[in-house]
Parts: sequence; C-alpha cells; structure tokens
Amino acid sequence: PPRSRPGATCASVPACPAPCSPVPVLTLPPELDLCSYPSGYALHRLGQRTLYPWQVQSMDALDAPQSRVALRTCNESGKTSVVVASLVAWHMEMFAHSLTITTAGVSRQVRDQLYPHLQRHAARTGAFEISPGMLRGHCQHSGSRLVSFTADDPGLAEGWHFAHDPTRYGDGNPLASVGVSDAEWAALAGHAEDTSLLIIIDEAKSVPAGIFDALLARCRPTRMLVCSSPGEPLGPFFDAFHGESRLWPTQIVVPASSCDHLWADPVRRRELDELEAAKGRDNSLVMSSIYAEFSTAIAGGLFDMIRVDMCMGGQGPRYGRGERYGALDISGGGDEQVLFVRDGNEAWMAGVWTERDDRRLVSLVIAKCEELKVTADNLCADAGGMGAIILNEFDRRRWHVQRIDFGAQARNSRWYANCRCEMYSELADRIKRQEIRL
Repeated sequence: PPRSRPGATCASVPACPAPCSPVPVLTLPPELDLCSYPSGYALHRLGQRTLYPWQVQSMDALDAPQSRVALRTCNESGKTSVVVASLVAWHMEMFAHSLTITTAGVSRQVRDQLYPHLQRHAARTGAFEISPGMLRGHCQHSGSRLVSFTADDPGLAEGWHFAHDPTRYGDGNPLASVGVSDAEWAALAGHAEDTSLLIIIDEAKSVPAGIFDALLARCRPTRMLVCSSPGEPLGPFFDAFHGESRLWPTQIVVPASSCDHLWADPVRRRELDELEAAKGRDNSLVMSSIYAEFSTAIAGGLFDMIRVDMCMGGQGPRYGRGERYGALDISGGGDEQVLFVRDGNEAWMAGVWTERDDRRLVSLVIAKCEELKVTADNLCADAGGMGAIILNEFDRRRWHVQRIDFGAQARNSRWYANCRCEMYSELADRIKRQEIRL
C-alpha cells in the first residue's frame, strides 16, 4: 500500500510569524512510493523481473528501524544475488549518510558473489560507485558508505574490538584492520548516529562467534540481516533459530520447494531428486542444500544437538519430583566451579564460582546444597586432578561426597572403554528420548 508521509508544520520553521494548521499529509507518486520499500526498490529501481514471496518478506521486514531478520535458505536460492545485493543498494540510496557493513564467512562470498551484483546495480542506476578491490562503496547523492570485509581476514583478530563507551559505536576505530582510516570511521560513525546502520552477515554459519556477537551487541545496528544455508547444529547462526530466537523476531526458512528456478525446472528438480535418492533424506548435505535444515548432529559428535536445544528449552514432560541430587565440577580456581542440581528429570545450574581458596569453595558448595536440600550422600564430584584434593576437604567436614573417576572401568565394560564414555553415551541417549529437562 502507498506509504503516506507527514508534511512539515509551521512549528518546525523558526521564522514562522504565527501558528497555523499542519500541512496536509503528502502522498508520493505510486512508483516512487514503491521504491521506498526494499522489494519495490528491487523491482522498479534495480529491474528485478520477479521476486519470490520469501524474498519480499525478508527484504521488507528490514524496512522498520530496529529490525532483525534471520534467513535460512537452501543452496542457490538467490539470497546473496537478490536479497543481500538489493538491500545494500536500497539502504545506500534511501538513507542519507548511512553506513552499510557486510561480511561473510569466506572471501569468495563477498568478492565473487556480492560485489559483481553490486557493480551491475551501480551501472544500472548510476547512483553509487562500487570498488571491488577495496570492498567499498559510496553513494554520491546520499553521502552513504558501504564497507565490506571477510571473516577469514587474519587482521580481524586484532582489529575488531569495541570498547565500552556511552556513544553508539564505542571508542576507537573497529574497522582499522580492514583499511578504514580513523578519520573516515569518525565521519561514518558520526553520520550513522543520526541515520541508519545496516549490518548483513552472509554465510553466517561460518562467521566466528566473536565477530557475530560484536556486530549484533556492540554496534547496535538499526537494521540487521543474518543469512546462510544451514550447517552443523552449533554456533550463533544456529542459535538465532533456537536458543537465541527471541533476538530475531523475523525468522524465515526457504527450502528448494520455495524457489521455482530449482523446483519447477525439470533438469534442476531431477538433480535434487537424484541427490536425495542417493544419500537419503537424513543426510546432512540433503538436509542443508534441499530442505534448509540443520543437521541433527555435529560431524563425529555424540549428541543430537537439535534435541539438546529442545531439552535446554524445557521441552518434554516433567516427572519424578522428590529427592534431589547434585553434581559438582571442580577446578583449582580461575576456571569455573559449577554445581548442578537435579530434581526428578529436571536439572539446573545452581551455583557457579571461581574460588581459589579450597576451604571457602567447600563452604560455599555445602551452604548451597543445604539450601537446596541436597545431602552429602546425593552429591557427586569429579575426583580427577585438583578434584581429589578438594574432595579431601569435604571429607574433613564430614561431607563424604561420591567420587567420580572418569577414567575408571565402566559398568558395562564390554561396550565402553571407561566411565566417561559410558556416562556421556547414556546422557546422549536420554537427551534423544527427551527424558531430561535442562
């Protein structure tokens, strides 16, 4: 629908001789009004012949300030060539003095996928300049800037740091490692403070958690898109659809069936069907490339991470309330010492310390156990390394804690090499059956 924009009022003009009624609401011409939306801009300004519904949804969800979009797609869906490239061009041209930052897990996603499309858009519109060698862009009439970098750039390890500061973008120049001068950063940040900051993380499954978190939490973007084909069930991109989903109000999943150029084309469809027939529906490649689903396990891993996430979300039945049990993970200080408590099939983190004084640590644990009605007989702890020394202090307090030696013989030694293997395997099985609430 056409977007109505309020006009100025006399109260906004300093030299206004007398108060008067507000100017009537102004309505833009339909074609110009459509271009103010990302999807309309892609169609009418950039000349995209058609857009899939999911592309319209994912782009237009970023029209509103403070928007967060997580987009998970099958392979070759057009997320970079259509969605990301259109959003970058729209943001640069529509928001004066704005700043757009893009990154990806690998350099080819930026240099070989995104920037060729941006160059075509620049040639069509004549509105901005793109420098693929420097991974920069500039819009002449809006004064906006584009800065891109790749997460596999070794300079980022030292350059991407944000100090705590009351201003929006922190102290110092976080883009120094990718060639942005201090003066340029100051100008960019100063302008963007009053306009819009768009951050796009492409192939987000491969972006290190530190960069992901810094961009989201410390930059505080006006608009943010994270997009990728899915991979293993771990990391910040996986969390955007699971444990941290509350931070991403708009979540979009795009299987191949949502892309006509893949699903309706007989040749491409046959290729997809043959891949699934050869490897099976549960194969991680098929799940990711065709159905846009995360694999259920980490390669070589024991746990079904989808089920782990469900258990950590408190899903599954609650039963067995009554006698409580505790488990203490011990360290010598510096590292965390963690106490978990279980009541029936529900367990929670009851205490976390970094106590270097053994006696004080034991006092804290005993006090917490007494508070939660966990007796010494029902408390176990690992007896390896520093654990044995600290457990001796429990004995001196006449708190005879059950000692767990992970290297000891398993109860079922036919199947398990040691106690650790047996305990982890049993835990993984219980989580698969969703018998545990964490």
